[in-house]
Amino acid sequence: MNFKPVNKTILEPLRLFIADLHLDGDASPHALAFRNFLSRLAAQASERPVKLYLLGDVFEFWDEYHPQVIARYEDDLKALESAHRSGVHLHFADGNRDFLYGPYVEKRLGAQLLRDGARLELSPDMALWVEHGDLICRADVRYLNYRARVRSSTIKFIFRMLPWFIASRIVERIAAKSKADCTRKTPREFEPDLDYAYQRLKTNGCQTLVCGHTHREEISDLGHGFRLIVLPPWCETHAGYIVRGSLLQRVKINHDGYWVTS
Repeated sequence: MNFKPVNKTILEPLRLFIADLHLDGDASPHALAFRNFLSRLAAQASERPVKLYLLGDVFEFWDEYHPQVIARYEDDLKALESAHRSGVHLHFADGNRDFLYGPYVEKRLGAQLLRDGARLELSPDMALWVEHGDLICRADVRYLNYRARVRSSTIKFIFRMLPWFIASRIVERIAAKSKADCTRKTPREFEPDLDYAYQRLKTNGCQTLVCGHTHREEISDLGHGFRLIVLPPWCETHAGYIVRGSLLQRVKINHDGYWVTS
């Protein structure tokens, strides 16, 4: 008797969402767990479609126009590239630290760039809006003003043209300022604006908003069937969310890259 191979296209995709990895190019526990996680996803991709959504702050800093940055993250990039070549679909949202994604990750990693957010229709009755989450923290006015400045096309063009010895100093100063600002922020500045999240869902025709950014995991009922899920920060928890049927469930990933519902 001849058995036909399983057609992956008729299987439900395996969809996972993680955020705030803050990879630094080292062999830290959360970096190693991530690389092992990618290996497990690559194995799954031989059996079914696999989609991994990386919702910002994957890297402590990202700039693909200076080769020194590429070299810093080469081990992580190799792991991502291997997963991509094995069939894992990678989706990157811009974070507040890694918003300079461009042709390099699209070509090398086959990445789909979500930028400031994207609508994912999982079924006729279930649509998600995914983003990093910094835009829904509306009380953090200083950051939002800074964000608008550094993401202007003029500033990004100038930064790309700078020699690395100058660009690296700017990056170091921004990182130091960001850490200092975090100690001065009020609790309210860290909180998502639930009214804004609600309007974002209505505007985009979605029921659930999934994001990261705050490092404060939460699920908020926004009323009228809408909700907000703030992902656990990978750098602290090695956790994320997985789609199972019509449910979003929290999963914990161990050091070897295996995940269990938590």
